[in-house]
Parts: sequence; structure tokens; C-alpha cells
Amino acid sequence: MKDLSLRFVKYSLVGCISTLIYFLSVFLFVEIFDNEPVLASAISFIIMTVISFFLNKRFTFGSDFSYDKLLRFLVVSAIGFTLNFVIMYLIVNVFSLHYAIGELATTLVIPIINFILNNYWTFKKTKQGA
Repeated sequence: MKDLSLRFVKYSLVGCISTLIYFLSVFLFVEIFDNEPVLASAISFIIMTVISFFLNKRFTFGSDFSYDKLLRFLVVSAIGFTLNFVIMYLIVNVFSLHYAIGELATTLVIPIINFILNNYWTFKKTKQGA
């Protein structure tokens, strides 16, 4: 259980770093390179996801690179993206609550789900330790 807790702390740290990279990238693309904000956000999301994969692969899970792991990580990211949309839609449009409640819900729910999927599926340790 201690290893799992430490892994979650590392995962959270990588998440914070990835989020900072995302916001910095958006800022640079919009303010310095004069890109449209939605395009800047999309490009920054891709950059953040790739960096997050490599940081988590190395720092959080101590895993070797494989295209299979990258594909699984992208699937988990897509699940998180979809959950974000669904939770926000439900809270704002169905329950008519303030969007900040939706942001709080997504911030609490999605990282836990993504961590579980990445820990037990994306970077799952095999009997050989890979």
C-alpha cells in the first residue's frame, strides 16, 4: 500500500507539472505566436499529454517505453477528456449548478480514475517486471 501511495503522490506531481506546461504552452502560442486560443489549447493539450506520458513512464511508474503503453496512455487520456466533458455537462446543463462545482468534481474524480487505469493497465507490471 505504501508503494501505491508513493506512486499516487508522484502521479499528482507529474499532473501539476503537466498542467503548468499546458498553461505555459497556451500562453506562448496565444501571446507570443499570436495563435487562436482554441487551436493553442488543442496543441498544448497534445504537448502536455506527450510530456505527461514520458514523465509518468519514467518517474511515476519506472517503466520502459513501448508503443503499446503509449497507446494505452492515450486511451486513458481520452477517457479522462470524455469524463471531463460529461461531468461538466451534467453539472452545468442538467443540474444547473455553477461551473466551479463541475471543475471541483472533475479535479477530484478524473485524476483518481486516470491513476487507477494507468497504474493497473497502462504501466501494469508483468511477471518479468516490464
